[in-house]
Amino acid sequence: MTIRRREFLASISAAVAASAALARQGNTHEALRSFLQPHVLQRSSLDQFLDPKAQVWARFDPELGYLLRNAFVRDGVDGCHTLARYQETGQRQQVNFQDQPCRIHTYGDSFTQGHQVSDGETWQEILAAHFCEPIKNFGVGGFGVYQAYRRLLRSEATEQSAKYILFNIWGDDHLRSVYAWRWLAFPDNALASMSGTMFHANPWVHARLDDQGELLDRDSLCPTEASLYQLCDLDFLVETFRDDEIAHLLFAQRTGSILDIETLEKVAAKCQRNMPDFFTANAIKASATQLLHAYAVRVGMLIMDRLQAHCKQNNQELMVLLSYPVGSVWHACNRSPADDPDNTDWHPQVFKDHLKERGIPLVDSLPAHVAEYDTFKLSAKQYVDRYYIGHYNPQGNHFFAYANKESIRNWLNPPPPAYRNDQEPLIRFKGYLPG
Repeated sequence: MTIRRREFLASISAAVAASAALARQGNTHEALRSFLQPHVLQRSSLDQFLDPKAQVWARFDPELGYLLRNAFVRDGVDGCHTLARYQETGQRQQVNFQDQPCRIHTYGDSFTQGHQVSDGETWQEILAAHFCEPIKNFGVGGFGVYQAYRRLLRSEATEQSAKYILFNIWGDDHLRSVYAWRWLAFPDNALASMSGTMFHANPWVHARLDDQGELLDRDSLCPTEASLYQLCDLDFLVETFRDDEIAHLLFAQRTGSILDIETLEKVAAKCQRNMPDFFTANAIKASATQLLHAYAVRVGMLIMDRLQAHCKQNNQELMVLLSYPVGSVWHACNRSPADDPDNTDWHPQVFKDHLKERGIPLVDSLPAHVAEYDTFKLSAKQYVDRYYIGHYNPQGNHFFAYANKESIRNWLNPPPPAYRNDQEPLIRFKGYLPG
């Protein structure tokens, strides 16, 4: 770690401590100001992000915050570069069956996009090769459930809409849905590294709950390139997030202090939770984390209702795929107790039950990981290292493709070409090869 980086992290830790002290003294304005200070953007980060010729990971989008640019990044397995290209429609470069009609589209975050693997190594391309039909990939790294849903609405309103929609939800995607500016939720050690070529967490459309616990659509705080520069102004941040309920939860989660107890009481009521324990700093942190997650999962369930209604209205079929961070797979394989504070239940049973009640097909990849792990003579750490390098490596994407393969195959009607039994000759090439 460089001296400059150590100094940066130390300054953030000091800001968090100062924020907590000020909040305990009742000076909530200065407490929030101190909390937000490390998150003030540098103009140079935005200059680079908005430069159409810059070699950076993302590009500005007024609705979704950002979409992706072509990139060749040293972030892959064994320290290799990975090549990720995007077509004019915004989807990731197709490798298999580009010339064939496509009836399957996929949406989600970086585990859908296939971050850290090259074109052709994503789980969609593995399935496409096996099924002998194309699968389009509209995943965008960093998106939450709501942002992926809005991406879907935009893409499916065009001529290229598909009959079958695979919607992949990973880890903290529910939380991302409710962030007005995800930058505030980044851990301390991410702010410096995310300020350069990988910058992308600018404001976007997001979702909240109203006083009755119903879904609210919220516009981006900064829907133009010029307005992004307001994020370089601490006074703008303080004014913007002064009454923001999610910012209040993030403050409590990080500092162990409370800006306004009434705000947290309203949050608890919106997501139908009893008021949690706020008596000690550690209790405040734990309770804020639980409350934030409950709020976000409630939003996620309502987004699924919206998405199902959209698909029915447009004669489309919807299936939800659940994927997990490496820690969740490790804990599941290691049989960690459910009350282990490090064992986050990202996709709680209440969410799965909601999908089941609505009749939305669901495939959960976690049991498949555990079932395979039980056939090996490996530690849980050795097992997850086979598949993860942060995101799935190529082997991990292969695992995920086949963990979902049978469910997707049985869902499609007619079945994929590779599985059709329509009395055709044993060997045939029509539609695949010339002549």
